[in-house]
Amino acid sequence: MEVVYINNSKVLAECKPEPCVMAVGFFDGVHLGHKKIIEKAKEIAQVKKLTFAVMTFFPHPSQVIETDRKVISYLSPLPSKMEIFSQLGVEKLYIVKFDKNFSELSDQDFVNQYLKGLMCKHVVAGFDFTYGFKGKGNMEKLKNVGTGFFDVTTIPKIQYKQEKISSSMIRKLLESGLVNEIPHYLGDYYRVSCLVKSMERGDADNNFIFKAQIDHDYFLPKPGIYKIQIKFNETFYNGLCNITNKTLKPYLFEGVIDGLDRIAEKNNVQLRFIEQLLDRPVAAAYDLFSRTVI
Repeated sequence: MEVVYINNSKVLAECKPEPCVMAVGFFDGVHLGHKKIIEKAKEIAQVKKLTFAVMTFFPHPSQVIETDRKVISYLSPLPSKMEIFSQLGVEKLYIVKFDKNFSELSDQDFVNQYLKGLMCKHVVAGFDFTYGFKGKGNMEKLKNVGTGFFDVTTIPKIQYKQEKISSSMIRKLLESGLVNEIPHYLGDYYRVSCLVKSMERGDADNNFIFKAQIDHDYFLPKPGIYKIQIKFNETFYNGLCNITNKTLKPYLFEGVIDGLDRIAEKNNVQLRFIEQLLDRPVAAAYDLFSRTVI
């Protein structure tokens, strides 16, 4: 996957674009609704024999535009999102810097510079996608201004239990500790990347107490005790973790893993939150963790 960072219109002019089908959106978490958009763009690109591209933005627009709620932590920080895009077969990824100048770009200038300018021949986005200054551009307007230049496909609302599948809904579930519900929205358990800082034998034959540091700016679930799985060398290991003060950066937490005695310090692992077992943290891993609990 080719990655192109776009910081301003000058850099935009140096992108060496090629005709493409482009999925456009912020795509935090790359949930089931996002995947519908991306998969549709891939399908169209294959039919039209064009490059399959995605355009996303960084940082979150709420960090630049005045809103009631700023997003400062992500379901999928940029490195994680890039990895997911690559797994989905994206051939070219445009990462647009969302700063004050970009936020003040008119909707027509966005179309001219970022869609026509990048030789986009077909745009795919969600029904509620907006663009340009104060979000004045919408999907209906995009169809009109694209006539003769590019086609537009709008992906309708994707729902679960009459609720729109959205990044905001997934954050609410995490804030409530309802991690077991997240696969219905995300398509998998919520996962984060972390770096193992220490590992020592626990109080049971096959248990190991670990301390780990969360990578990047992940949105973490409500403090408490969680059943988890850790992926290391393509194998999943069952365990528990103790989420405490989420305001610490970088965030350190501890947990216990059953049977994982081959991992060393400084290894990166993937942690998946399976279920909340206790809605409050404990003082130390030794206070709760035992092989029978796992």
